[in-house]
Parts: sequence; structure tokens; C-alpha cells
Amino acid sequence: MAQPNLIHPVPVELEQIDKSDQATGGATFFDDDFREPVQQVERKVKVQLVGQVMWDHSNELTASKIGAEEDAAGYVLLRFVDLSAKSVVLVQNDRFTKLGKEDTDVYIIKIMPLGHYTDQSGATLVKAFFADRTPVKGVA
Repeated sequence: MAQPNLIHPVPVELEQIDKSDQATGGATFFDDDFREPVQQVERKVKVQLVGQVMWDHSNELTASKIGAEEDAAGYVLLRFVDLSAKSVVLVQNDRFTKLGKEDTDVYIIKIMPLGHYTDQSGATLVKAFFADRTPVKGVA
């Protein structure tokens, strides 16, 4: 069984969304009609993973109609075997709080399976694209 190796592995800290609502013992409050989180979604405990980070840009200033904006983007390459060992299923809006030694606040915006080996019956890697954003603080 062939398993891919990460070329430059670094520690990655992931904070997943807690999709269980208050009715089932979770912490997130869901709208009954639309089945979506109301105000701020709660998060699970942080998970320590190993990944390969590629920054597209970090703390880059860009001009916009409202003035200068600072943002960051890139991706983290993770192995499925490492994710399944920690029972992690990535979803959009999960948050990376640490990439290597750098504290971050970036959110997964896209997930792409990669590394399809014939003896693995599917993907062995996942590329989690992230972007910086400033979440709106809701009124509790």
C-alpha cells in the first residue's frame, strides 16, 4: 500500500465546527426552519495535525472601493491517513488556528481530494484551501 509523504511537514492546529445543535446536546443554536446556525457557530476542541502549508499571500494589502484591505490565502496539504487516525472530516468554514509556528485565523473555503493511488481505492491526500476573513460579531 503506497502512502504519499509530505515534503515539508509542519504542525497544524485545526478547530472544527460543532454542527450538533442545542436540541441534541450540542452548543450551537440552529434556526428550526432553515437548519443553519444562528449568530455564531460553536467550535470543537482543537486538533493537532501534520500538514504541508503553501501560502499564496500573507498579510497582503490590496486596494478596494472602501480602502486598503489586508488578507491572506493559500492551502494546506494533508494526508487522509492522518485525518482518519484523528477522526477528522474536513468541512468548509473549519478554522486553522496555527500553521507551523505562526498563529493564524484562516478558514477553509474549498476542499480538493488528490493523490489517487490504484491500491488505495481513492484519494490519499486532501488540499484544504484557506482564506482570511473577519467574522461578523453577532449579538447574543
